[in-house]
Amino acid sequence: MRSATLAVTLLVSTAALADHPYRKGAVAAAQAEAAAAGRQMLEQGGNAVDAAVAAALVMGVVAPYHSGLGGGGFAVVHTAKDQKTRVLDFREVAPKGASRDMFLKDGALVPGASLDGALAVAVPGAIAGYVELQAKYGVLPRKAVFAPAIFHAKKGMWATPQFVRNATTRRDCLAKDSEAAELFLRKDASGAWQPPKVGEQIPQTQLGATLSEIAFAGSAAVLKGRIGKAIADTVQSKGGVLTQDDLTRFTPRWREPLVGSYRGHVVATMPPPSAGGITVLQVLGALEKFGPKGLASRDVPTLHVFIEALRRSYVDRYRFLGDPAFVEVPVKQLVSPEWVDATLAAVNPKHAGDSQALLKGAAPPRPEGTHTTHISAIDAQGNAVAMTTTINYLFGSCVVAKGTGILLNDEMDDFAAAPGSSNEYGLLASEANAVAPGKVPLSSMSPTLVFDGDGKNVLLAVGAPGGSTIPTTVIQVVSNVVDAQMSAQRAVGFGRLHHQWLPDVVRTDAQALEPETQKALEALGHVVKASPPWGDPQAVVRDPVTGLFSAGSDPRYEGQGAGLD
Repeated sequence: MRSATLAVTLLVSTAALADHPYRKGAVAAAQAEAAAAGRQMLEQGGNAVDAAVAAALVMGVVAPYHSGLGGGGFAVVHTAKDQKTRVLDFREVAPKGASRDMFLKDGALVPGASLDGALAVAVPGAIAGYVELQAKYGVLPRKAVFAPAIFHAKKGMWATPQFVRNATTRRDCLAKDSEAAELFLRKDASGAWQPPKVGEQIPQTQLGATLSEIAFAGSAAVLKGRIGKAIADTVQSKGGVLTQDDLTRFTPRWREPLVGSYRGHVVATMPPPSAGGITVLQVLGALEKFGPKGLASRDVPTLHVFIEALRRSYVDRYRFLGDPAFVEVPVKQLVSPEWVDATLAAVNPKHAGDSQALLKGAAPPRPEGTHTTHISAIDAQGNAVAMTTTINYLFGSCVVAKGTGILLNDEMDDFAAAPGSSNEYGLLASEANAVAPGKVPLSSMSPTLVFDGDGKNVLLAVGAPGGSTIPTTVIQVVSNVVDAQMSAQRAVGFGRLHHQWLPDVVRTDAQALEPETQKALEALGHVVKASPPWGDPQAVVRDPVTGLFSAGSDPRYEGQGAGLD
C-alpha cells in the first residue's frame, strides 16, 4: 500500500521529469501509468495512434472518474505519410428513446435527472471509437494495444489523492448503485459507504475481462453479445431508455477538421458538434490581428482583448452551436476574418464589455467543474494525435453495467434539458442543443494540432479537460508555445485565465496574474476572482529546429509526459 506522502512525492517527481527531451516521439497523459503505456507502444514499434489509444484505455482504468469504455470522445489525427489530418467523432449520442422534455416534470426541470442515474446515460461511443481509430491508423495488433489496460485492471488501480477527492464528491451518487459502490467505495465500521484511503488498491477484474473480450473480438461482436446486453439491461432496470439496439447501431463519425491559422501556423481542431474548436480559432484570430504580444507577456491590452473575444465567442456558442446533423451551424461566418474585425471593432479599449447586454434574458449558469481527460502523442515519423475523452461529470452517471466493470456516462447533461437552462459546467444552451434521438450533445472538447511554419510537421498536440474552460486552456497553451516558444511542460504549467460570457467573471489560478496586472484589469471594469486550479492540459511539442520532443502534463495534477530517447 502506498502512503499519501509517497503519492505526493511521485506527483512532484513526475512533473519535474516531464521536460526531458526525447528523440523518437512522446506521449502526455493525465496519469503516469497511461503515459507509460503510450511509451510502451512506441517501444514496440507502434505509432502515435497506438500510443494514444493504449494511453486512453489505461486512463479509463486508473482514473475512472474522468473517462472509460462507458463514455466517448474526439480525436484529431495527422498521418505523416499522406500529410492528411482527420477527425474522429466517437462522442455519445442520445438513445432512440430520448425525447426533448425527458428531464422535465410539469414543465420544470427535475433536479439531477440529467446528471445522476440511468436516465442520464447516452449511447457510449468509446469502445467503437478506440477500436475504429486503432484499426484504421495503428500498426500494432489490437491485443498489444489493449494489453496495458488489461494488466492494470487485473492488478488494480491505486487510490490517488485525486481519486479520493473525486470519490468524496460523488460518494452519495456512487452509493446508490450497488456495482459502483462495491468497486469504488468501502464500508466503514458502521456499514456506511465511504471513499477508500489514499494508497489503497482497487482491483477491476470484471473490467479486465471486458477489455480482454474487446481485444479478442472487436467492438461490434462485443456490443452484440453479453456486454452490450449487460449495459442495456442495467440501464433499463434502473429507469433509463438505452437499448442494445442503440449500442449496436452506434457508428463513429469521420469528419473534416476545422482548419485555421495563428501567426503563420496551420491550426487543425474540432468542428461541431464541438463548440470548442470554433472558440479556439475565433480567439486566436483576434489575438493575432490585435498585435504581436502573446498571452504569456501579460500585456494588459492583450489580456483585455482575450477576455472580450471570449465573451463574444461564448455568446455565439449559445446562439448557434449544436449537432450539425440537426441544426445549421454557420461555421464559415463564425471563424471568418469578418468575425475578428467585428469583434475587435466592438472592444472598448478603456472598459470591459457588458455580458448581459449581449443577450438579454439569459438564466444565470450553475457552477462548473473539471472532468474529462486528454492524451497527446507525436511519433518519430511525424504522426500525431490529440484525443479528448470523457464520461462527463465525475464518475459519470454513477451506474456500472452489471458484470462488466463499465462505468456509464451522464452525457445527456450536455444537452439543453430545457432551452435557456445551463448544464453542470455553467454553460447555457438554446434550442439548437435540445435533446433529440440520435443527436450528439454539444461539447467543449477541443483537441488541437498546430503545425510548424511549413505546414508539414506537427509542432504541438494539445488538449485539456475542464468543461467550459477547455477551449480557453487550449488557446493559452497554443499562445505559450507559438508566441513564447515554451516547451510543453512550461506551456501547460503556466498560469491561466478564463472567461465564458456568463458568469461575467474573469477566473484566475494562483499563477496567473501579478497583483498590478490584476488591478489594471479591474480598472477596466473586469471582475477578477481567484479560483482553484482547472484544466489539466496535456501537450507534446516537437522543436522545429532540433526535432526533439518535449511532453508536458499540468504539474497541478497527477499526469506525466513520457517518450523515447
